[in-house]
Amino acid sequence: MTVLFLLACTPSSSIQLGGGEDSAVSEGPATLVGDSADERIPGDSAPDTGDPPEPDGPYLYAPDTIWQFTLDIGDDAWRELSRDGGSYAEATLGWDGREWPVMIHIKGSSSWQDISQKPSLVVDVNRVDPEQEFMGVKKFYLHNDCYDPSQMSETLSYRYYREAGYPAAETSFAHLEVNGRNYGLYTVAEPHNDDFLEKWFTDPNGNLYENRDAYCDVTDLGCMEKEEVDEGNDDAFLALGQAAKERGAAWRPAVEPLLDWERFIAYLALEIAVVHWDSYSYDQSNYSFYHDPTAGTWAMLTQSMDLDYGFRPWSYPTCGQYGMDIDKYDMGMLAASCMGDASCKAELVAKLSEYADFLEASDGAARVRELDALIGDEVKADPKRYYDDNDYDTHVACLQTFLDARPAQIREWVQANQ
Repeated sequence: MTVLFLLACTPSSSIQLGGGEDSAVSEGPATLVGDSADERIPGDSAPDTGDPPEPDGPYLYAPDTIWQFTLDIGDDAWRELSRDGGSYAEATLGWDGREWPVMIHIKGSSSWQDISQKPSLVVDVNRVDPEQEFMGVKKFYLHNDCYDPSQMSETLSYRYYREAGYPAAETSFAHLEVNGRNYGLYTVAEPHNDDFLEKWFTDPNGNLYENRDAYCDVTDLGCMEKEEVDEGNDDAFLALGQAAKERGAAWRPAVEPLLDWERFIAYLALEIAVVHWDSYSYDQSNYSFYHDPTAGTWAMLTQSMDLDYGFRPWSYPTCGQYGMDIDKYDMGMLAASCMGDASCKAELVAKLSEYADFLEASDGAARVRELDALIGDEVKADPKRYYDDNDYDTHVACLQTFLDARPAQIREWVQANQ
């Protein structure tokens, strides 16, 4: 566990701050080529009417937008965030000449930063006023992307998941000023709250657990953070953990009735497809379990997708290098058992073959170029960024190469395992 703190997002010889406090700031929303704010994707509950969803105006997660946000934090709240950033403190969120009273706190583990640096933040819009919303949402995250030179990984990966019909966060971007100081570019990310669950599940009133510790698995309730316990007890989770302990021919009959099986196979395959190594299957990190009480089944949710595409900045500083061995996506107990079960692995192989075609058809390299056109200038003008211009340009080029090559890499493994 100590390693996580040693690898925190702080300036070093390989992760440098860039720019200055007077760096240029864009004046308004930019446009993402080939995308639109009214994009609807598989799993969204609202029909595609041709208009963007506008509960109270613009939609926070419009994918072609860089919002201009401000946060004003009073002296007492600043001192509280400096002393204990994990506790909520009062702030005022500003956009388009209007203000909202909100509560904020710092988030992250190895990416943790002090409020005076460039922390990732939770912005809770209705904690002060339960009826208050901001651009149609009650809570959102501002992610500092301190491990991602391109600041694109979450946006790319979550979009792939959603387009594949898998529950995943929506995102946009924001330029943030805190107490009048330029904090640069952030990824705006959707939390796994009730609004999210309502979009993707038959019944959003179930239990949601997030792994609190590294190397945490479904058999250990004690290492889980209980995000929602609407069902009032942990019986369903304990039953899944007990079933997961089965071995051999008894494993699939025990776990299949308890899992949303189609989504389970898709979850494992998607982690592999985008090389999300900082994950359940490869690293037992950054995942949640949600129980749909009406269906009586569990689904796994992914998060913190800033370390995808084979990139590990501490030891493999080029994308397409780390976590590339598909056979090693077996750290999590459920993933390992699937790899060891002939029928489950056959379904995983088939799903990966499907995703190879899906990635190829999506033209990921073009998506990278579109995002570069949207955020590139903002990234390079960010006074608190962790990488320099060359790091950004190199990583953007590497992502294009990776996404062009990934379908063939997947197909090679599929062929060897059929």
